[in-house]
Amino acid sequence: MIRRNPTKIELRLDDLQEYEAMKKAHEAKKEAERQQNFNPPSWSGKVPQTEIHERIGYMPQQNQQPRHSRPNI
Repeated sequence: MIRRNPTKIELRLDDLQEYEAMKKAHEAKKEAERQQNFNPPSWSGKVPQTEIHERIGYMPQQNQQPRHSRPNI
């Protein structure tokens, strides 16, 4: 149920310029990190799982399950 009318959002030129600046800074940081951590793959054919996740953009969530002090019998 809508309780009020939707708010109009306007995209201004300042917003676009700020977005482009942030995007360039992020790309430069990513490129610097890539240059710094460049390790050519070995011919063993085994690629680390973390590298595969990074390439495809997968961010695995860690289990947030509480640990009990005594096991469930």
